[in-house]
Amino acid sequence: MVPVTLMADRRVTKTKLIFGFLFVGYVSIACTYAADTLFVKETIRYNKTIVSPQETFELGFFSPANSTNHYVGIWYKKIPKPTVVWVANRDASLTDTSRELTLTLQGVLVLQDATTGNILWSSANSSRASVMNPIGQLLDTGNFIIYQEGDQENPIWQSFDFLTDTFLPEMKYSWNLVTGVEWRLTSWKSVNDPSSGNFSYGIDKRGYPQPILMDGTSIMFRTGPWNGLRYTGLPNLRPNSVYNFTFVLNQREIYYRNELINTSVSMRLVL
Repeated sequence: MVPVTLMADRRVTKTKLIFGFLFVGYVSIACTYAADTLFVKETIRYNKTIVSPQETFELGFFSPANSTNHYVGIWYKKIPKPTVVWVANRDASLTDTSRELTLTLQGVLVLQDATTGNILWSSANSSRASVMNPIGQLLDTGNFIIYQEGDQENPIWQSFDFLTDTFLPEMKYSWNLVTGVEWRLTSWKSVNDPSSGNFSYGIDKRGYPQPILMDGTSIMFRTGPWNGLRYTGLPNLRPNSVYNFTFVLNQREIYYRNELINTSVSMRLVL
């Protein structure tokens, strides 16, 4: 399955959004451990992965091309050249393979040194303090969720709340107006380095909200405000047979999201 891709041109002198097909993502990935669920105290090590129910996505350790650093990420499983869509420890790279990913009794996903137990990355800042029987699961949307047993519809943590450079269907780039938390895409620093780069894409809530593409503090592109049907600066954004799109503005949040209608294709926006 080849993903239909909406990509941001990284040239500083000229910026555009285009539809195309993706032929990037050269990474080194560990072998497969065929399960979609991570239970408490289970561990994913460098030679194991978990796979979503329909084998659409895979989660585990990977290394970018021409790099000796290692990361925990999620990628498309069935694309021949692995295509990473999410990175957990993007700004905390690993220099060796003696690491392990574990789900704790508190419902926290922890990346730690297998020898010393030192925590290198965790989801602790976003999980609830008290959890009964937490379960981690990789979904066919590409979302990894942690939920309390029997309550999958209300995750206590999910990777979709921590965007990296890729926008998948059912994700939201948004502002939570109650907490002040923003979800925005941030580019990789380079094709070999997934740490946070200069480019970002999210919603500018000054005036009437609209998405903007930034290079550092400089605005490179803006969509124009939502007119009830589409963004005014994107006339080609219109009803189609591939996906639905939604823009929501209320007292609690502002967000944009799309959902696939035709599940035989895979669509994503890459910064």
